[in-house]
Formats: sequence, C-alpha cells, structure tokens
Amino acid sequence: MVAENGKDPWWVYMIACRGGKIYTGTARDPEARFRAHRAGKGAAFTRANPPVKLLRCALHPSRRSACRAEAALKKLPREKKVAWARGDEG
Repeated sequence: MVAENGKDPWWVYMIACRGGKIYTGTARDPEARFRAHRAGKGAAFTRANPPVKLLRCALHPSRRSACRAEAALKKLPREKKVAWARGDEG
C-alpha cells in the first residue's frame, strides 16, 4: 500500500498481551511486526508480556503522524485504549 504522499504508510497498532496488558506501537507492516513480537523479537515489553492478539491497526500517512498518534494513545486511561481497540473511540 502506498500513502497519498507517494511514500509507504505507517500504522499504529495495538496488541493484547498475556495478563490483560496492552501494547501500542508503530510499524510499516503491523502484521509482520506482530509476528516478530510473538517470536520474541519485538519490544522488551512484549518479551515480558507475550502477545496474544493484534487488536487494531490504524493507517497514518507518515511516520511522524503515526508516532504522534501512538504517543497520544499511550497517555489514555485503559478504558479509552480498549475503546480505541474496539473502534469505539467516538
């Protein structure tokens, strides 16, 4: 997929991890990144809290946009993160 600006798009993704924890990240290919997390080659957080399910991916036109969205999501309280993962962020 190519973004409107002609570059590869970036994604914000959210993963459900063992123990009810949630991990949020950015990637160009969130499915491949999820597989890396599952294989223990992702972030230290997902090595300590193994991933269970890729909850949601949201397309962004640039890395900058995706990183800003990731940072905003990480500041939300848990219930709003869960709502975002369900697509209920309203």
